Amino acid sequence: MAAAPLPPLPPDLRAVVFDHDGVLVDSVRGDLLACSALFREFGARLPGDLWATEVCGRPDGYPGLFRRLRAATGTEVDDAELWRRLEAHWERYLTARHVVLRPGVRELLGALRAAGYPLAVASAADAEWVGRWLGHYDLARFFDVVVTGEQVARRKPDPAVYLEAASRLGVPPERCAVFEDSVTGVAAARAAGMTVLAVPTEATRVCDYSAAHHLLPDLRAVEPSWFPLVRPAATERSL
Repeated sequence: MAAAPLPPLPPDLRAVVFDHDGVLVDSVRGDLLACSALFREFGARLPGDLWATEVCGRPDGYPGLFRRLRAATGTEVDDAELWRRLEAHWERYLTARHVVLRPGVRELLGALRAAGYPLAVASAADAEWVGRWLGHYDLARFFDVVVTGEQVARRKPDPAVYLEAASRLGVPPERCAVFEDSVTGVAAARAAGMTVLAVPTEATRVCDYSAAHHLLPDLRAVEPSWFPLVRPAATERSL
């Protein structure tokens, strides 16, 4: 996927919001590996495109995955046991060996901070998980606000987590740009009224990102000059 000129962003853009899983760290690949290992336990193969379109980032993704596993293999193992087995695979694959920084993360965060933008994380994951990787990769220092799934009433594709991030930043949602990797996250950010830049992972490039305002190969393609580099007024943080 070649980089392309970014279309005009709102001239009054004042903040940038990042999803966590798949945008800052590639935990997506580890999840795919874990789900694939679960299928192998029962002598089946999990197609990567099916996982990308029907599981990744979807609130109902894992119960649907379990139904497909039972249909494909004839097993009668219930959801509780499949959750237990999947969690065991997560323990193996959702580790620092597999959960690595996405390309260009530190460089982009540093450039946006230097330009004066307040930054937020808005994730459907829980605080413990997000905090683990922000701490592990020393990213927490870049962010003014971190909002996680248990802090809002409804998770993505509901826009609640993005609206809460904008509220805590003191910036109207329409003045925020968002980096997202999942179709569910893109829908949430669009519903919040934000400008959405999709950055798929290798595992999710097969998905339909037509709802995003722009599609990027990864964060290394982002030129800070694309943003209207105007330092936000100090009073705007309290709007």
